[in-house]
Amino acid sequence: MLSFKHISIERAHYRWYGKKQWRPLLHDVSFSLNPGELVALVGTSGEGKSLLLQSALDLLPDNLRRRGDICLDGETLPPQQLRRLRGTTLCYVPQGVDALNPLLTVHSHLNRAMRLTNSGGQGVLSQQLQRHQLALDVLKRYPRQLSGGMARRVLACCATLSPARYILADEITAWLDKEAAAQMLDQLCLLRQRGCGILWVTHDLALAARYADRILSLHQGTLCDNLTRRQLTEGGGSEQLRAHWQALPEYHTLFAPEGSPSC
Repeated sequence: MLSFKHISIERAHYRWYGKKQWRPLLHDVSFSLNPGELVALVGTSGEGKSLLLQSALDLLPDNLRRRGDICLDGETLPPQQLRRLRGTTLCYVPQGVDALNPLLTVHSHLNRAMRLTNSGGQGVLSQQLQRHQLALDVLKRYPRQLSGGMARRVLACCATLSPARYILADEITAWLDKEAAAQMLDQLCLLRQRGCGILWVTHDLALAARYADRILSLHQGTLCDNLTRRQLTEGGGSEQLRAHWQALPEYHTLFAPEGSPSC
């Protein structure tokens, strides 16, 4: 089990005379991610969802600091150990497509992922490209020659080649159409079936309600909701989450309670 215990993230703020003060961005966030579970972390832009993922890998920039503990199987992990677990036990799929090295082709990126994980040869690579709807000619391209959606699928390919027990995925369905987003999440569901725990940051509450086992929501720096998909569709959660959910077209079609009017 991967646990976030009383996580607070603070930002350094400097006064004109050089005195440093720490201002909170996230406060006292606690939850756990179980093996074989897909958890969606939702919230508006600027709530700190991406920072929470980065804190689990000791990737926060120098002007931010984390308080609280990241625990794996009940053991608190110091920053040095978190860094050693990157790519092996904990895998991060970043939000920014600039995470791809601009000097390397897609083929070089995927070859490196296979080499680090001992995941097989070109047959495995071809299967991954096919699963993510990427043509073979994409292997020759550089990141600057990819669309945003293609770059995200390449990052997802690298992640699914990893043997990591937990995947921290940041907005992996952004810039994808509905079909491509569904296929991306189907791949995450396959990893979940293998026992991989997945923490997925998303703005898309409708997709979260369709795919996630549990839904967490951040609002004004605190964790306001930690509920199952069924609890959400049956009207549970905080006032902010319910208002967001009931404003979606999906609420009035696929997930509306029996007897409620449909648009």
